[in-house]
Amino acid sequence: MSPHKSRRFLFYVEQDYSFAVLRPLQAAALAAGHEVRWLLLENASAALLLPDEQTVADIRAAIAWRPDAVFAPGDRVPGFLPGLKVEVFHGINEDKRGNQIPERGLFDLYCTQGPEQTAMLQPLTRQRGYFRVVETGWLKLDSILNYRAPETGYSRPQILYASTFTPRLSGAEALCDEIRRLSERDNWQWLITLHPKMASSTVAKYQALASDNLQYFGTDRVIELLHRADVMVSDNSSVLQEFLLLNKPVVTFNNRAPLDCMINITEPQQLQAAIQRALAPDAALKAAIRAYGPRITPWLDGASAQRVLAAATEMLNSGWQNRKPKNILRNLKMRRQLGYYGL
Repeated sequence: MSPHKSRRFLFYVEQDYSFAVLRPLQAAALAAGHEVRWLLLENASAALLLPDEQTVADIRAAIAWRPDAVFAPGDRVPGFLPGLKVEVFHGINEDKRGNQIPERGLFDLYCTQGPEQTAMLQPLTRQRGYFRVVETGWLKLDSILNYRAPETGYSRPQILYASTFTPRLSGAEALCDEIRRLSERDNWQWLITLHPKMASSTVAKYQALASDNLQYFGTDRVIELLHRADVMVSDNSSVLQEFLLLNKPVVTFNNRAPLDCMINITEPQQLQAAIQRALAPDAALKAAIRAYGPRITPWLDGASAQRVLAAATEMLNSGWQNRKPKNILRNLKMRRQLGYYGL
């Protein structure tokens, strides 16, 4: 079989953050002569598609299209979709979950971000025998590192607030009143974005704070905001790692494992002083931030998409066959959610 055979690649999208993860792979795949289609589930916004991006209408159309491989940024994918199942991850590392990757027999190929993640999964390949692990770097870093920010200067510091949705790990409720108080002053510009699974009542509180000093953004604008902001305020969200990889300071609220590259606080009233420190970082903090990126992933060249594409096509060209467990209960649950009970 020719290694240059055109393949059909399906992107399985459950959340809006998947667009920024998968677009570098789309560009690499199309440049190599492959076909790409997007399958958007109910929580993904079709309005975010670019004019030249093509979709399949639903799960039935996806199955009829017969993809050679299905790429998913989440931790699940339906087994009844044809093709090689590839996990490309939606966040870099998973510190908020103790950095453990759940291997549930749903994927044939894991494209890992760095040595730590690879080391978690690699021993299981020998034990279970139905999937491969290839260290490629993280796709979304291509989007982040290759982004060209507009030449726009801002007259005051830009403070980005981003939070995870899990109540015990989130600072969104605890910090809301303090962010409101600080946003009533005009010395900083606040940029707010919350996880798409955040409680709607919490989202409404932050949207109600909108003013000349505070703007609320959807998750489709995150990469733009990462480049625009001078300081990020967060908690245990994986997006804080993306900000650090741009060599920028982060203030965390009750982070479960704070590092020396973060300014961690435990009380809302500490927020103002922490931001002031972040806006004028000392040499030690700057050095810790610079050292952070290479510890997380050595793949900081903005070319992970080419490695993911190579890993998937090599596995297909090697005569891959599906040997995963049937996962009857998990696939039945996904069938119910997607309304599909065909063969």
